[in-house]
Amino acid sequence: MRLISTSQIQSDMVLARPIYNEGRLILAEGTNNLGRYIKSLNRLGISEIYIEDAISEGIDVPDVLTVKTRNICKETIRNTFKDFTNRGKIQIDGIEKSIDLLIEEILQNKDVLISLNDIGAADEYTYMHSVSTTVYALLLAQRLGYKIEMMKRLAIGTILHDIGKIYIDHDIMFKEGKLTDKEYEYVKKHTLLGYNALKSCDSISELSRIISLTHHEHIDGTGYPRGLKGDELHQFSKIVAIADVYDALTSTRCYRPKWSNKQAMDMLMQYCGTKFDTDLVCRFLQLIAVYPNGTQVKLTDGRVGIVKEQNPGIPLRPIVRIFTEADGSKKEMYDVNLMAELNIVIAEDEFDYIIDDKSKQVG
Repeated sequence: MRLISTSQIQSDMVLARPIYNEGRLILAEGTNNLGRYIKSLNRLGISEIYIEDAISEGIDVPDVLTVKTRNICKETIRNTFKDFTNRGKIQIDGIEKSIDLLIEEILQNKDVLISLNDIGAADEYTYMHSVSTTVYALLLAQRLGYKIEMMKRLAIGTILHDIGKIYIDHDIMFKEGKLTDKEYEYVKKHTLLGYNALKSCDSISELSRIISLTHHEHIDGTGYPRGLKGDELHQFSKIVAIADVYDALTSTRCYRPKWSNKQAMDMLMQYCGTKFDTDLVCRFLQLIAVYPNGTQVKLTDGRVGIVKEQNPGIPLRPIVRIFTEADGSKKEMYDVNLMAELNIVIAEDEFDYIIDDKSKQVG
């Protein structure tokens, strides 16, 4: 199995993971002749899919969540946002049940290096982002030794951290170009709007609610809306700030392509001690697969291959299945263990893009 861009689809490829839109199955696992679906996928804003082909045969791409649980959680968030828009109330029961599912699966798969690539339509981004950010936050909380009750409080606040975006004009929220200063100031209001919205639900603790208000604060005081810093921020806020930005960067957005895991990790490290808590970033990065299984990579000697499996504890040196030589020729595939060839490293992966300053749209 491997993740590819829809522009790379070929006739002999088979869909490896199902694709859903608004909770409905639109392409089942095992679907072949994928070329006929390219236009429909692009129309929905789906730019990547998981496929099975000869190159990726036998490669497993582990996930901490089952497709079923991920879809249950997304549908719960969708219905929660819809109910709040229509009736001004938050139905917390469904949220709590979804969080119980998340925590159960995360604890079962706590040793899996994670790379969350949820395939869905572009207008599903808010729901996909809410689930993925919650997974990242819970995994970090588990690493920090949080008890179940505190994990639940963290998860409730995280899964609802962007509820304030329901008040933001859709055309500005999903603008393809860079936001103007005025538009950016307007979008920033989603933090306070979300916090006030959550006050309508007495069963949500203040500790959970505060996440919606403070997930864009920075430990040096340069964040918003209040410019809080250091110990003025609860650890929940510091955790979600990291999880929120990392997932946003590694997701395809309407205004930019996704960043590679490596690029996003470098960005987090760059802002350690300023935007993000250094200890939390270091712990978080221990959970991430830098080059996930199924990722196409180019080595420094020019060979191209697919990451086959990880070397535990050595994320920058996985085992790579080579399918193209440095001169462009294609021979019989073979594996290269980068722990055995220390003079060679990964030069780039297929999601290495030129990074523009998109700071006004991250999150």
